[in-house]
Amino acid sequence: MRLVVCDDHRLLLEALSLALGESGQEVLAMAVNTTDAVAAVRQHQPDAVLLDLNFPDGTALGSISDLRQACPTAKIVILSASADHSVVAEAIAQGAHGFIGKDRPVADIVGALEQARRGQTAVDPVLLQQALRPRPAVDDPLWVLKFLTDREWEVMRCIMDGQSTDEMAESLGVRRSTARTHVQNLLAKLGVHSRLQVAALMTAHGTPEMWPPRMR
Repeated sequence: MRLVVCDDHRLLLEALSLALGESGQEVLAMAVNTTDAVAAVRQHQPDAVLLDLNFPDGTALGSISDLRQACPTAKIVILSASADHSVVAEAIAQGAHGFIGKDRPVADIVGALEQARRGQTAVDPVLLQQALRPRPAVDDPLWVLKFLTDREWEVMRCIMDGQSTDEMAESLGVRRSTARTHVQNLLAKLGVHSRLQVAALMTAHGTPEMWPPRMR
């Protein structure tokens, strides 16, 4: 996988980049601040960005949109020494594709990057549930839609079209088991237990404007 890695601690940045390279990844560029990271992403168009959360002038969350504009296809995984569920929720809301702790082995970090690359939300399931649990003041049953990945929106469309698991796998170009995993991820985020409940929820409360522009 082609990566841009960003961390303000240069020694950690170099050590992590070396470890990633030894694990078979290609580190295209290293950046010690978010401005350099955006420039590197724009230049190299990587598969993924491994981005430290905290910098001397604040968090990196505000740079996520700039990184996505610099390379819309790059998956952004946040690397942090701590994992507060509210920060995880904000990172996902800003457009991050994953969140993993700095204390994790390199193999786990690579696993998170691979998971994000496949279109999944690369966050520990328990932490993700905690991140999605707080409800906004406005009682909106579909507030969680802002946390869906592009792939989960595609799965939603398949469900709304009444596709079977086999039909969904063909539509998405994945294996049947992978299609089922995507469905389970979507059900977990929406807090429902069946595809029928997904369809009922969207039918009762959804509007065309809620869908990503390319899927309306």
